[in-house]
Amino acid sequence: MANLQLEVVTPERAVLRETVDDVVLPGELGQMDVLPGHLPLLTILNVGPMIIRQDGKERFFLIDRGYAEVADDKVTVLTESCDGVNDIDVEQAREVLKRLEEKVLELEEEAKTGEVEEEIFEKHRLSLERERMRLAFAEEQAEKR
Repeated sequence: MANLQLEVVTPERAVLRETVDDVVLPGELGQMDVLPGHLPLLTILNVGPMIIRQDGKERFFLIDRGYAEVADDKVTVLTESCDGVNDIDVEQAREVLKRLEEKVLELEEEAKTGEVEEEIFEKHRLSLERERMRLAFAEEQAEKR
């Protein structure tokens, strides 16, 4: 069976570089499964699970927004972050989520008086969305173990 070369890169480092059977990515329009021989593609990625299948086994990661390029049986993922399911501390994620929810509520109150820039408000809303997804993903995977 043919294989794919997968490379996942964040602004801080190269996270993964390995040969896989296929990879499922959180595309902008939903999950997409990339198999060997896939047509060339450049796509936007949303926050969501990335599933790597290799030798009959699956590994789960949570990736942030980014881009994926598929060409010549190589998949390159450029993302803000990539966490393996085992790398996510559920209790810490709950604490971060609570702080973000409090901050967004605070910003909503300040926005009523017009003292908050929309860009700052949107940044915090996106962080809150990302952390909710991260926690839900980690809890779902913990239940499966």
